[in-house]
Amino acid sequence: MKNYYTLFFLLFFISVNYAQQSIQTLQVDKAWVNESEEWSDFTYDGKIVLSINSNKEEGSLRIGNYDFLYDFCAGKAKFTNKAAYNTAEFSHPRKISVTTDKQGIVNSTYEGTLIFELDKDYYSVIVIVTLLEKGGNILGAKMHLKENNRKEYAFSLKPSS
Repeated sequence: MKNYYTLFFLLFFISVNYAQQSIQTLQVDKAWVNESEEWSDFTYDGKIVLSINSNKEEGSLRIGNYDFLYDFCAGKAKFTNKAAYNTAEFSHPRKISVTTDKQGIVNSTYEGTLIFELDKDYYSVIVIVTLLEKGGNILGAKMHLKENNRKEYAFSLKPSS
């Protein structure tokens, strides 16, 4: 009987810890690319998904979509397994600026490392990400490589259902 109580408390604490991990999953509704100061629609295969874990550093996020990530890094990473382009983690963000526009949308800009990692494949680049937020909801994002601010991507986001 004592083992059942121990098992019950163990499961209770695991479920409480799991419930505290709030992960917000957002899907890209529309995407644009800015090349040479001209914005145009960006088409991609599949859904671009952004996941934000509130237990990690502010500004951290995970991005998933092979076509977008391959294009974003211009295929510079020479992975032995091309599946390494499926997801990337925006880690160690450092807040650069915060502004609020006339509609009350907060633009938080971060500089951090976009990390691709799968098995022994590893590649990282420095990235600038701006998250657009209003009332606790993330409405959009912009991002570009720090070394190449000529090509910038922008997304409108909606909660994943």
